[in-house]
Formats: sequence, structure tokens, C-alpha cells
Amino acid sequence: MKKSEKIITACLTLAMGVLLLVLKGDFISILMSILGVGLIVLGIMDLASKHIPSAIIKLICGVFVIVCGWVVVSAVLYVVAALLLVFGVLCIYYNLKRKVRGCTPVQTASYYIMPAICLFIGVLLLFHKGAAINIILIICGISTIIEGGILLGNAIAEK
Repeated sequence: MKKSEKIITACLTLAMGVLLLVLKGDFISILMSILGVGLIVLGIMDLASKHIPSAIIKLICGVFVIVCGWVVVSAVLYVVAALLLVFGVLCIYYNLKRKVRGCTPVQTASYYIMPAICLFIGVLLLFHKGAAINIILIICGISTIIEGGILLGNAIAEK
């Protein structure tokens, strides 16, 4: 990749991170609209090339995503919340059953920190979806900005 392409990629990554931080919940709505329009355009292109079955499926999915985008997001969030809760409970059960011996208190606590965080995020997603989405998008935005900064630093330092 050329140096100019790397700089453009880094700047786009930084812009994406800033959009995640600023727009939060609206960012998901915008992405769902873009995805829906993209599916509709692909469906129209398939109609033009006479691939009728795939065109109909893409058109229906595109309209569904535009009209019911947040329903899909909510369903996915409930599934993720359930998986996090099950994972957290199973990890805590495994750690209790294993009875860690000969470990320092810090090591023992570290075995329970990740499952506790999973339980916390699962409960947050289950009962406080809006706050959880905002927290997740803020973390993703900060991570994306850091990634963009690293990419930009590497691109500028390249000869």
C-alpha cells in the first residue's frame, strides 16, 4: 500500500472513531440505513442481470433492514446478553469447582474479574439497553481513534 493510501486509511479510521463517539445511537441507525440501501441497490442490479431469486431476497432484506433495523439490533443484543450471562455463570462455576490453591489473592481475584465483567455487561444489555449501547459505542470509538492514531503514526514514520 502506498504511503498516501495509508494516511487516507488512518484519517478515515480516525473519522469513524469520532463519529462513534459523537453520534452513538444514531450511528447504528445510519449504518442500518446504509446497509438497507446497499441491499436494495444490489437487488436492483441483480434484477437488471436477470437473477430474479437473489434480487427478490436482497430487495426484501433491504426494505426489512430499513424499516425494522432496530428490531434486529434489539434481538441481537438480547442474544448477546444471554450468551454473556451464561458464559459468566459457567466461568464462575468452573472457578469455584476448581478450587484454586497455591495462588496469590491477586491471581485468585483475576480468575473472577472477567466472569464478573461478563455478568455486568450481560445484565446491562438486558435491562439498560440504551446505556449499554452508549458505553459500547464510546469504547469502540476510543479504540478506533487509538487505532487510527497508530495507523497515522506508522504511515507518517514510513519512508
